Amino acid sequence: MSTEVEPLSSHLSDSPDGDEPMLRLTVAQMDTTQDVATNLGRILAVIATAAADGSQLLVMPECILSGYLYNSLEEVQSHAVALDGPELRAIAAACAEGGISVVLGLLESQEEGVVYNSAVMFDSSGEFVTCYRKVHLPFLGADRFVTPGTSPAPVVDTPFGRVGIGICYDLRFPESARTMALSGADIIVHPSTMPHEARLLLEHFVPVRACENRVFFALANRGDTEAGVSFMGRSQIVSPTGRRLAEAQEEGETNLTVTISLREARDKKIVNVPGEYEVSLFDDRRPATYSVITTL
Repeated sequence: MSTEVEPLSSHLSDSPDGDEPMLRLTVAQMDTTQDVATNLGRILAVIATAAADGSQLLVMPECILSGYLYNSLEEVQSHAVALDGPELRAIAAACAEGGISVVLGLLESQEEGVVYNSAVMFDSSGEFVTCYRKVHLPFLGADRFVTPGTSPAPVVDTPFGRVGIGICYDLRFPESARTMALSGADIIVHPSTMPHEARLLLEHFVPVRACENRVFFALANRGDTEAGVSFMGRSQIVSPTGRRLAEAQEEGETNLTVTISLREARDKKIVNVPGEYEVSLFDDRRPATYSVITTL
């Protein structure tokens, strides 16, 4: 199943040569298992499908390669993969073959049994771009046993724009999305495994994070069941005004595909009545009054 939205018309003026840089984006709502080899096969198939559809960037759910609902560190370790392992080499090769950039989630194994809940990005040539290790960890599933990341969410330059990466529970913390926006993100991609109890996040937090930062927001969730827990689906792509450009159902697998101009996310000024009613979301900030956010 696939859902597509017509290109979004930017409110910005065209570039001098009249060309509007566009991004064809796919968010995959996918099922997963607790078998890495099975998951890898599904991932490669979705990459091939999105690439054949002309997508430039594909976003997949959190821990889609590894599964998520484990009850011990030993289980987590046994399903974790190395960044230089054969699974990610196969994904990199699929990106190169399809000419598509991909962001997906996994349990990342490190030396001495350390495991991170990570999201990795490969570019359209199959080159490794970045790895973000989830900073905010809920007391749930594999996150009970992984090591928290210590680095800020990355913002990477790509041929189509600047991409920030968060993971699932990070959505609860406005500081995470704001730091990415202040670092120049045009779009925040967000691999997730949100169960039905997280309904509030999917219904309200995603459009709020997009419009409060004037960025595109692409969240990939699951709509299946693992270890008796049902995930809510409702993967979505949201514009900088908070408008949902595409949204999946609560169950099942689907690809959401939109074509957008990330230039819309670079204008943080809202002009309601020129010269009379204008707001600039970043210029109007007063960071000196917010110090409690980082000191407590």
